[in-house]
Amino acid sequence: MSLWDYKILDLIVKEGNLRKAAESMHLTPAAVSHSLAKLEKEFGLPLFVRGRRSMELTQYGKMLLPHIRTILDADMRLHSELQRIKGDMNGLVRIGVINSVCCAWLPAILQRLHESLPDVSINIYQGGYDELENGLLNGSLELAFVSLPTRKNLAAIPLLHDRLLCITPSSFIPVNVSYITLEEIKHFELIIPGPGSDFDAIAFMEANGLDTKSVHSIQEDSSIIALVESGLGVSIMPELVLEKNSRGINVYPIESAPYRLIGIATLTNTHPSSPVSAIVKLIMDYVREEYPTEMPYFRK
Repeated sequence: MSLWDYKILDLIVKEGNLRKAAESMHLTPAAVSHSLAKLEKEFGLPLFVRGRRSMELTQYGKMLLPHIRTILDADMRLHSELQRIKGDMNGLVRIGVINSVCCAWLPAILQRLHESLPDVSINIYQGGYDELENGLLNGSLELAFVSLPTRKNLAAIPLLHDRLLCITPSSFIPVNVSYITLEEIKHFELIIPGPGSDFDAIAFMEANGLDTKSVHSIQEDSSIIALVESGLGVSIMPELVLEKNSRGINVYPIESAPYRLIGIATLTNTHPSSPVSAIVKLIMDYVREEYPTEMPYFRK
């Protein structure tokens, strides 16, 4: 039995069904179901009556829930006391960043960190999603920017919806002028970010019926933009990548308005230190100030 399983059970009770509980924790329904099944096996008792759209506690579940919540409250008080005792803001925090965040956000965030937390040492590691998620799991990172939902079921806080846009040579104008269709994209050679880049381009292409065989896979964003500018094809890139890199090309929203959800993640089974908690809050405040309303989504 673990506190994590208790937290999942408590959230299922609060949300009323397994799917909503999974969405709240940015986990898959299968992961939440597995945690609940493990808990019921360890207790040797059925805890929920599963309906088509909702879940209700069994009599055993109702008897055990107050004790489980007492344990969760005690754990919260324990960590609060530990933070009070160890509350000095010092130490080392290792942060993993994807390329677009490194270019668009990191300079301003680091400046704020140095001003607000002068005694905290910050190490930055740039990598792709898989590298950063693995870094959290193996303990080489305390924080990482990720795309939600994560592949490793990490605890993550959503930060920003980032549109996926199509970049074309400057000579191309789509039929609808203000946006490009998937059918129009199919007529071009595709130049896509390679493995380990900011988003899984192959998965996006397969999900939208684009040919994944006749594509050029390039690692560097600047190289992709240079090839598109030269008229050698088109590409699909996150908007954050293009904020400061759109000269010499045309940038169009894509029909159906696809996007990725950027978040900041930590390990699910650890309680963040005071410096880590302070950095997460600073990052959230920065993004909220930069994007006071949701980025405008294109709708066809």
